[in-house]
Amino acid sequence: MPFKSFPMNVRGRKQVHVPSPAFGTFRPEAWSSTGDRPQIIQTVRTAIQAGCRHLDCAWEYNADVEIGEAIRQSAVPRDELFVTHKLWPNLSAPENVEIALDLTLQRMGIDYVDLFLIHHPVAIKLAGDLRKAWMGEEATLEDQGCAADDKGNFIPDLEHCPAAVAALNGGEGSIIPTWNAMKALVRCGKARSVGVSNFEVKHVQEILGAQSDMDDEVPLSYNQIECHPWFPNQRLVEFLQEHNILVMAYSPFAPFKYETGVFPPKPFTPYGTTLLKDKTVERIATKNGLSAGQVLLSWAAQRYTLPIFRSCSLRRQQENLLFKELPQEDVQALETLELDNKMGKSTTTMAFPEIKVYD
Repeated sequence: MPFKSFPMNVRGRKQVHVPSPAFGTFRPEAWSSTGDRPQIIQTVRTAIQAGCRHLDCAWEYNADVEIGEAIRQSAVPRDELFVTHKLWPNLSAPENVEIALDLTLQRMGIDYVDLFLIHHPVAIKLAGDLRKAWMGEEATLEDQGCAADDKGNFIPDLEHCPAAVAALNGGEGSIIPTWNAMKALVRCGKARSVGVSNFEVKHVQEILGAQSDMDDEVPLSYNQIECHPWFPNQRLVEFLQEHNILVMAYSPFAPFKYETGVFPPKPFTPYGTTLLKDKTVERIATKNGLSAGQVLLSWAAQRYTLPIFRSCSLRRQQENLLFKELPQEDVQALETLELDNKMGKSTTTMAFPEIKVYD
């Protein structure tokens, strides 16, 4: 199988190889007060035992304890796994960054993460004790540790978001103090590398402009963004690759097409046809003896982007680790599926509807 790993630049002008594909650890059960927590452990454990060596995690997913237990139950040594984790926007003030990671490490029962990402180019004012903050279906903004205005909306922390985002919202700010706090985590050994997620070109450029040429510099290693044939995100992918930033592709299967002319849609209410049922995808799958999921993972990897997949089924987990290189004519056929006006895009600033993030 090609594309089992991808090189990524890290501190000291070195490279590490990041296992591909990654297993996405978000589970709906983790958000529900009635969710089956043992099922979360079982799903992650079986993914590891099936051969997946990269776990994509986040504070938002509310599953750190279960993921840590799954790692221990898998009997796979920690140093054979690659753990990616993410910083939620209400923890973005520089003084909170290390505390946030410390809490993650404590909950997971591990000593370090391999990659720590700023989850969004958004910062939100923190409220209360971040040590008690939690996410979930019933979590209020107060439970999440997020400050709210009198209408119940997030209060943006413009001081600690990218300058372009601050300007869109009528303020001034910079992501650099937060980024410097992220880099400090590498220097103290709590993270092996750092990066961002959902950052557009302007946001990345701000960080690149503050990087030094020192041999010991901690680089921007990685950007996790949405990519799939309906929304290939080509301009951003090319920009990142030109700057030697590894691209992780989330939502490689794309959920649904949205109603034409309504974008962004109402949060979490997609409808219509899934990309996995697209006729072109199905035809290519049949031709190559692959599942539709394997086709889409193959397409992602052939663009030198590292895909994430999610599945509770051991059979699917094993299957999704066995994608292969597609003939060029099939790659070209998939490239014709791009939808206009981002209609196939699965996420936007839905999570922060009152904050302007993109032009």
